[in-house]
Amino acid sequence: MKNNQSNLQVTQLLNNWRKGEALALEQLTPIVNDELHRLASQYMQKEANNHTLQATALVNEAFIKLIGSDIDWKNKLHFMAMASRIMRNILVDHAKAKNTIKRQTNKNALSFDESLCTPQSDLENIVMLDQLLNQLEKFDVRASKMLELTLFGGLTNNEVADAMQVSLSTVEREIRIAKAWLNNQR
Repeated sequence: MKNNQSNLQVTQLLNNWRKGEALALEQLTPIVNDELHRLASQYMQKEANNHTLQATALVNEAFIKLIGSDIDWKNKLHFMAMASRIMRNILVDHAKAKNTIKRQTNKNALSFDESLCTPQSDLENIVMLDQLLNQLEKFDVRASKMLELTLFGGLTNNEVADAMQVSLSTVEREIRIAKAWLNNQR
């Protein structure tokens, strides 16, 4: 019951904020910040220990992009789904930038401390996963979105089902098929 009440409160604050009420953003920030940080931390746990982007920086950058957007928020899950998409884009952009820097560094034969960089394979995996999700989206938008919400957003299958307004069995089936497709593409 408490979780449902929290969701309704966040939805109301999102709507009030969209209407231009500055106080709503002040009330919303601490509530969603914890949730965004949880999502970012879950994703960053999958990354190498020496990843140069920290969970707090990921949350801050995502939140800045979210508050600067003009989206008609449906509910808290809609907000978290958009946060997942934005975090995915930030992580992919970060990985691409690190790959570019690493290639330029190797190309110019400059010396640097390897321990300061994320291993090349981790960066390539993020970029490859993004490319595969984009390919999957071309023929199965819903499955791509479900996978994005679980892999980048840290949402459970139940949360994905709620966010996408489908049954849990549909989510489980589509994610299983999408993961099989991803594994086949590698």
